[in-house]
Amino acid sequence: MKDKMKAFIMLQIALLIMSFGGVCSKLAGRQEFLSLPFFFFYGLLILILFIYAIIWQQVLKSISLTVAYACKGVCVIYGIIWGILFFQEKLRWNMVAGAVLVLIGVYCYVFGEYKEQKQ
Repeated sequence: MKDKMKAFIMLQIALLIMSFGGVCSKLAGRQEFLSLPFFFFYGLLILILFIYAIIWQQVLKSISLTVAYACKGVCVIYGIIWGILFFQEKLRWNMVAGAVLVLIGVYCYVFGEYKEQKQ
């Protein structure tokens, strides 16, 4: 169980890293095409996706693919946080409601899966 918890924490770290790739992509899109900042942000995006892919493969050794993929919904919440922090987006009630709905779905699926595995 301790290994699964460690893998689950690593999964959340990987998803956090991957969600930051969206920030780099949006920042690159705001730059002049083929400029130095454009290459910097897209290069950073590629690096982030490379790191994410390595961690993802390691996590899949301990967690089933269905559980890991279901947890990717948490990236919606990270996206909301990055939007507020980096792009001064306003938090709206429908964003909060959607994030809560995603969290409930992930919680129900992940812990339902673990409950089935114990039986």
